[in-house]
Amino acid sequence: MPKLFGTSGIRGDLSRVSPELAMKLGLAVATSLKNSGSVAVGHDARTSSPYLRHAVSSGLMAGGCKTVQFGTVPTPVLAFGTRENKLNAGIMITGSHNPPSDNGLKCYNHDGREYTGDEEAILEDLILDSSYRTVPWDRVGSTVARQDILKAYMRAVLSDVKPVGRPLHVVVDCGNGVGSDTTPRLLSRLGCKVTTINANIDGTFLGRSPEPTPETLNDTSRLVSELRADLAVAHDSDADRLSVLDESGRYVTNDRLLAFFAKILLQRYGPGRIVTSVDTSPRIDEVAERYGGRVERTRLGKTHEALVSGGDRPLLCCEPWKIIDVHWGYWGDGIYAACRLVSKLSEERGTLSNLLKDIPDYPQRRLAFPCPDRIKHSAMEEIKAKLTKEEHVKDLWTYDGIRVNYEDSSYILLRPSGTEPKIRVYCEAKSESSLGRMVDKCTALVEKATQG
Repeated sequence: MPKLFGTSGIRGDLSRVSPELAMKLGLAVATSLKNSGSVAVGHDARTSSPYLRHAVSSGLMAGGCKTVQFGTVPTPVLAFGTRENKLNAGIMITGSHNPPSDNGLKCYNHDGREYTGDEEAILEDLILDSSYRTVPWDRVGSTVARQDILKAYMRAVLSDVKPVGRPLHVVVDCGNGVGSDTTPRLLSRLGCKVTTINANIDGTFLGRSPEPTPETLNDTSRLVSELRADLAVAHDSDADRLSVLDESGRYVTNDRLLAFFAKILLQRYGPGRIVTSVDTSPRIDEVAERYGGRVERTRLGKTHEALVSGGDRPLLCCEPWKIIDVHWGYWGDGIYAACRLVSKLSEERGTLSNLLKDIPDYPQRRLAFPCPDRIKHSAMEEIKAKLTKEEHVKDLWTYDGIRVNYEDSSYILLRPSGTEPKIRVYCEAKSESSLGRMVDKCTALVEKATQG
């Protein structure tokens, strides 16, 4: 049987993320908690989320746990509520940036931190071996609804983030996701003028794809220009991701955004660790070193594991679209990050592009190629054999796909997706012409490996 957990929890179409699997996950979590305790359950607005919520909750209750139902909420709210209510764990039902036909299951510990790979492996073994335990009739768990958790989250954000000191017009593209009731309200209460787009919650995502990429944000870009807004922020379906457009409607590359957050946290708290993923640019290293930070890289989707490893606690754990500001919480939070960004822009009294002017900006490209799960390993082995013969290489990383770092600080990364039947390609160079050659080379490599 294929491995259940991928880069970010369990995710896939409904033949994979089925009610049966959801119930087994609930039983596995209950078993791992010694068949007692309280577990938060939340979900996004996908059409399949309500029945998966019932299935997860049934498994938890059959395993002796009390379920605390947060309802339809952003993932950051589920994580926040798990911590604030001193619950033993939390389970979020969301497909994140995947298509509406998909869904997923993610687990959080009592601190609101996503489960580590080791913690997921325990659950996976319980599920695959059917070694989870139910309880007798007189120990079956109960269920209770907590409908005020969103208000509690918003109060906490507003007490932590400074109101804007000057009028700022922000376009908020909610992507028809569950952030539609949260980010616009928070920014408005911080003092911004807010214009929303795709802000009606809709599990079919009629406005755009759930993934907030430059290609899916064209309408948002035009709106920024037409309204002469100061910036736009955009989310995926569960609002743990953040994308940003500047005052001209230009997409701010994710690596620049991560480098900016590294900068402001290093300025605020002093030297410290910045943990980021294998698919991020050297520009993060450049900025962190400038402000006394040191960068560590890890597998995609696993930056949060630095929060349980030895050594000093990091200031920031981040990967493209996901920002964990450790002083706020142990979860990726696109809503909080949007509020912090707008507040900082207000303090600087300039445009967003001016605020980011000292963050390097190199051309980059992110691509995805179809690849059935059954041939991912063989395809990656073929690609690896070719890339190990590259010239002018500074170093080679193979702990998550294969990344070639060249002597001129450009890089290419090819890795199998942990959530979809795809191979993802990441390229960055110092010029558009060099980038084009890298993209052509990687495209040819992947197409040959997946079709040969």
